Amino acid sequence: MSDLIVPVYLNQRMVFDLLAMLQGGISTVTAVSKQEAGESGSRGSASASLGLSEALSSLFKIGLKAEMEASDKASTHNSVQEERVHTPASLFYQLRTTLVEKKLLQQVDEGGQVKAGQIVEFTVKLKRNPIIEIMDTMTEMMSMAVLFEGEKSNGSKGGKGKANENAQLKKQMEEFSKALKSGNTVDLTASDLPSGHRAVITVESLYLNDPVMSDLVDGEFKVVGKVVRSIEDDSESINLIRKTALSRMPSHILGQVFQQFATLGSTQGFDLPELKMEVEGPAIQVLPIAIYA
Repeated sequence: MSDLIVPVYLNQRMVFDLLAMLQGGISTVTAVSKQEAGESGSRGSASASLGLSEALSSLFKIGLKAEMEASDKASTHNSVQEERVHTPASLFYQLRTTLVEKKLLQQVDEGGQVKAGQIVEFTVKLKRNPIIEIMDTMTEMMSMAVLFEGEKSNGSKGGKGKANENAQLKKQMEEFSKALKSGNTVDLTASDLPSGHRAVITVESLYLNDPVMSDLVDGEFKVVGKVVRSIEDDSESINLIRKTALSRMPSHILGQVFQQFATLGSTQGFDLPELKMEVEGPAIQVLPIAIYA
């Protein structure tokens, strides 16, 4: 029973594709037939009474009664058909079992090597992309600042100017955050794997149970996925903004912008994650099939 899984992220397309490759197609409906045997028989009776009231019948009764009984031993068979339908989670359970049986699922162990192309499984604590988390926190902070400044600015010319400035800054932050989230994928970062690698896990928003990932972040989960990139030393890194237009900006300028946002948040008492735009090697980038508890 400990092998039962509860997915918080499940890429159904990848599950269907891989299972179909391994099994030569998949059957999502299983028909189960049951037969029940029995015997049929018949029994009947006919009676008639004549002439006497019900009160006197116990003393004297003239009646005619005939009985008939027939029985046959012919067996009858009832067929009952059931349909059992797989859910996406049960298909993933079947896929994982098949991968283990065929020795195609690589456990990431201490000192083990991880190569691109492998299907791996590991247990990690997940965190959101730190850049996106900083920008979301700053945007929320500016929303609160605009709200409070708006209340203070009633009747104050200087207060109105400050409120307009904060509103403009909030709009810029929202546009910046929107640029970071372009596309339908989101990066998660993972704590150090037993092999010593860091991990960048790229999830598709479509397959998340919760779009804001409140049930996925900061918990300890198992990840099954396909390794698409493996870096064995710190000479290379995985860029956390590689899929946005911002990645084309000079790194020193981009770093200064993010650092200003992070410093502003820290001075206001916000607990912000460490600012990282890259994950240095040794590291792996994984396309997850499933993330589950």
